[in-house]
This record gives sequence, C-alpha cells and structure tokens, in this order.
Amino acid sequence: MGTIVEAVLPAGEFALAETFEAVPDATFESVRFAAHETGQPMPYFWTSAPDPDRIPGALAADETVEGSSCITSGGGRRLYRIEWQPPVRVAMEHLIGERATVLDAVSESSQWHFRLLFPDQEAVSSTHDTCKERGLPLSIQRVQSVEEFASTNNRDLSEEQHEALMAAVESEYYSVPREMTLEQLAEKLGVSHQALSERLRRGHRNLVTKTLCNQAQSNGHEDAGVRPSVIGHR
Repeated sequence: MGTIVEAVLPAGEFALAETFEAVPDATFESVRFAAHETGQPMPYFWTSAPDPDRIPGALAADETVEGSSCITSGGGRRLYRIEWQPPVRVAMEHLIGERATVLDAVSESSQWHFRLLFPDQEAVSSTHDTCKERGLPLSIQRVQSVEEFASTNNRDLSEEQHEALMAAVESEYYSVPREMTLEQLAEKLGVSHQALSERLRRGHRNLVTKTLCNQAQSNGHEDAGVRPSVIGHR
C-alpha cells in the first residue's frame, strides 16, 4: 500500500536560498510532468512575487541554478524552466531514489515543502536513512497510508473551485483554440483574474492528487506496491 509523506527541507540545504535572499516574498511551485520528457527532476515551476521582474536576475546569480528561462506568464505568475546544478540533482536522487513520486513541491519563506508518494513504509524509512547519512536535513512532518490520506484529508473541491472549474468548462476555456481568456472568465465570475487563476490551480491540484491517490489504492490492492509514472519515479 502506498504511503504519503509530508516533509520540509531548508532552502539553504537544498536549492534557491540565494534567490529567496534576493526576493524574500517569492514563491515557487513545481509543475507535474513526465520525468522522461526532461531527464532531470523538477524542471518547471510557477513563480510569483510582488516584483516578478527581480526573479530572473536572482535565478541567474543563484549558485544552485545552472540555467533558467521564462516560458510563459499568466494570472500574475510566470512559468520557468530551471536547470539545476549537480548538488541539487543529487539531493533529489536521495529523495526519490526509492521509487518515490513528488506530488507537490512548494518553496517559500526559505523552505521547501514536499508531499511525496512512496510505494511502502520501507521505502520511506530507507529514504530517511539515506538523507540522514548524506547530511540532508529532511524533516518529516507527517506520514500516512494512501487510504488514511484519502479518508482524513479533504481533497474534494471547495465551492469556489468547483464553480471556477465548471465555468471554465462551460465557457470552453480549455478548448483548443481557447474560446475565452482568463480575464474574460474572471469578469464573468466577478473576481480578479489572479484570484481565478489561484482557484483553478488549486482545483487542478486537488483533482490530480485525488486521482493519483485513488490509483495508488487500486494498485495497492492488486500487487501491494505502487508504480507511479509521474514526477520522480525512477
């Protein structure tokens, strides 16, 4: 049966410490992706900051970053691709080496907050021991089975998220080509485009996380192991 772990790492012991010194109010949130598409862990991040124009310079000067580029922007946020220096990639290998999947990775206030999906409790213990041996101060905040997580955590949509997602679907916001812009949809709902962007983002995250947990539960009943295929599965 899969195991969900919530853990914290100081930015100074992992990545982007210098960026947070330069832009203290910046937030970085990883974007889920298929690992084989990039060849490295966690390359894409949505970023936000009161002054987003300071982020490119901060990333360029950060010793944990090999290179970065802004891909797109919208809803008050910018999507960056980040290439990490070897120490960050090694640290990620310690975190995901036991067939772990990164469900969430958010960095703010000089700390990284991870939600990790492991195939079993043994993999969690092995990862914790490896991090300790390698001097990576991973602080585990919570450990739950996938079943416990699904039953005790509210992964359903809030009323606002449900309204935003339904309006987006009905207005063909997700159509290709898009029939309505984010700004137009926000005006229709009577909220700011940034508020709508946050509701959609959190709604997407809740739906995807719940789907992954349900899949892990089903796989666990079949073979007592989890074989996730998204971020970080090695």
